[in-house]
Amino acid sequence: MGSLTASEFGSASILTISYAYIAMLGKEGVRKSTAYAILNANYLMKKLQPYFKISYMSSATERCSHEFIIDIAPLKKETGVSEEDISKRLMDYGFHAPTMSFPVPGTLMVEPTESEDK
Repeated sequence: MGSLTASEFGSASILTISYAYIAMLGKEGVRKSTAYAILNANYLMKKLQPYFKISYMSSATERCSHEFIIDIAPLKKETGVSEEDISKRLMDYGFHAPTMSFPVPGTLMVEPTESEDK
């Protein structure tokens, strides 16, 4: 057995966090929370779009769902700054780092939460 937190079949106790969150919000709260997550992602995407190439957004609406993917390849080619460099610098300033290189290598997947304001 590897670490102290590993188990053969995983841990079902993690489900209690999701259950409690959904129960606390209720049906209408889950809908509002989802709407805020989508709104926040599209707001942030539009703010970053002039500076970065956004991948996989809807070509018909130019919108994203609750997340969007920034292609770092052009920036890395021009400056040598990688997705890891960007993530570490964001953490230096107290921001939660975006997901790096998933699902696409050399990208940052940004998922603003529904609970954060501008």
